[in-house]
Amino acid sequence: MSLIDGIGHLSFLIVALSLLMRDIVLLRVLGILSGVVGIGYNYFVTEEPLWVPIIWLSIFMMINVYMITTFYLSSRQANLTDTDMEIWKTNFLGLTTDEYRRIKKLFEIRSFDDGEVVIHTGTENGFLYFVTSGRLDVRRENKEIGSLAQGDIVGEMSFLTDSPANADVIANKGAACIMIDKARLRSLMMKHPTFHSSMTNLFNMNLMKKLAS
Repeated sequence: MSLIDGIGHLSFLIVALSLLMRDIVLLRVLGILSGVVGIGYNYFVTEEPLWVPIIWLSIFMMINVYMITTFYLSSRQANLTDTDMEIWKTNFLGLTTDEYRRIKKLFEIRSFDDGEVVIHTGTENGFLYFVTSGRLDVRRENKEIGSLAQGDIVGEMSFLTDSPANADVIANKGAACIMIDKARLRSLMMKHPTFHSSMTNLFNMNLMKKLAS
């Protein structure tokens, strides 16, 4: 394998690693690094630089830089507590300060016993769960098909599709979650279109992380 091919593979490897990150700021940093490597690859892989991917990679990098800068500037101006900062960065990055404050009013924080069933297959679950610590195991027909940890969301698919849960979710390792009533969140999203867009992007990013893991 040539050096230039190695650089191309490195770019995609960084993208894959970024999708495994629980910390979304780190995810965006790795996205920027992948963009830098990708630009180098597309500049040298052929005799003439491939300007279309170079331009789009540059745009993606600028978006990530903007989002990281906005996060830190907003956090300085918002006077949020250290706990709020950690929750915002880990579970709700992408929301503005005002949007975070808005959704925080819906928070119900709960810890679960190990082995406790948080969601039953086939039930109409009324809450979204944002994992803040521990682990939630996902099982279907008594087979574990995945696990969720800090930064993950549980129930977003049923929220988006208004369908029953398709798997059991069981608490483990001292799991704790922020619970948000779906009906109240849906009402809030309907009232504020920009907030609706931010939450939809948050759900989509979480689904991408699950597909990549």
